[in-house]
Parts: sequence; structure tokens; C-alpha cells
Amino acid sequence: MEMALPRDIPTLKAKGTGNLTRPDNVFCSADLLNHFVSCDVFHTRVIGTTDHYPIVSVLDVEPPVVKVQERWNWREANWEEMNKMLGEELERLGLREAYTSAAEVLQDISKLDESIWRCVKVHVLLTKIAPFSKRWWTSELETARREKEKLSRKSFRKRDMLEDPTHEEFRRARNTFLAKLKMARDRCWLEWLEEIDGSDVWVAGKMMKGAPTD
Repeated sequence: MEMALPRDIPTLKAKGTGNLTRPDNVFCSADLLNHFVSCDVFHTRVIGTTDHYPIVSVLDVEPPVVKVQERWNWREANWEEMNKMLGEELERLGLREAYTSAAEVLQDISKLDESIWRCVKVHVLLTKIAPFSKRWWTSELETARREKEKLSRKSFRKRDMLEDPTHEEFRRARNTFLAKLKMARDRCWLEWLEEIDGSDVWVAGKMMKGAPTD
């Protein structure tokens, strides 16, 4: 951790003795420190009767504007229905069993490609994925999260009734959600590692060795 507030600046004036001391500090990671425009103590802006001076930090953290891209949501696709439709499409195409020229091969490849994409457009939805979105998030996790939050509200309303079974139901729902969350994140990470090519190996190494974010 790095110190963002310059040294030797007092942050407190004791009410009894009037002594100036420095009990307050501003720590951050080395990466975040580069974004500090200023970090200073305002000795003339004491709030109310407090003995601490306000510390004001100004950071330049304007994020770049990134366009949200549409992608096929393969994870939520109805594969059973898609395979059924694709089978019907292949029967309708009547592809050749043998070929006499490269032109015939390319012609059937084009027909097959068109059929596959017709099935995709029917049974796979387009979804907008932002760069900061959780790509491991699923509809199952969303359902578990909502159930956990519903029981959390019920448990809070009955906080004075310690023996009410709602508290145990909430505890189980919370643990179930956290377990599913960890499994989804681990699965997404392992699937990505299994599919990376040579250029992505350096990206994976950088991610594993990188400093934690604030």
C-alpha cells in the first residue's frame, strides 16, 4: 500500500490541549496512486464540533467509453430444440454423398452454413455484454440470488424472534447461493484456460500475477 496524503500534515487538533497530531492517513494501491490529482487536508473547513480536519482527495478516473457489443448467448440456448430443427434442415437439404468437384463441395458447405445460422437465429438469443459484465453469471444464479434476498428480508423482519425457522432458511439459501457462485466463477475460469491459445497465455499469466484492485 502507498500513502497518498503528503507527510507532516496534521489531521487532528485535540480539543483539550490544542495539540496537532496525525492519526488519519490515506492509503491506496500503487496503481491507484497514479490517478491522484491531489490529496490534502482542509484546516479551514472543520465540520461542526469535530476535532478531525476534513481530507479531500481528487482523482482522475474517467473510464474510457466502450461500445456494448451484441453476442450470441450460447449458454442459454435451447439445444434440444435447435438440434431437432437442424436435423430437419439437413434432411431438407439433401446433401450429396459423394463429390466430383471442388465447386460441389463449396456449394454444399454454403447450404449447410446457411441452415446452421437459420437454426441459431431461431433458438439462440442475442445479448448485450459490456466489458465489465460478469460473464459467469447465469439465470440459475439470478434465481438463487432473488431467493436469498427474499429470505433475508423475512429474516430481518423477524429479527426479534430468534427461534423462527426463517433465520435457518435464510442461512441455507445464503450458503447455497455462495456455493453456486463459486462454482460458476471457477467453471468459467477453467473453461477459458482450456480454450486459450498461445497469445492468451501471457494474458492469463498477467491476470494471475497482477496486483489486487481497489
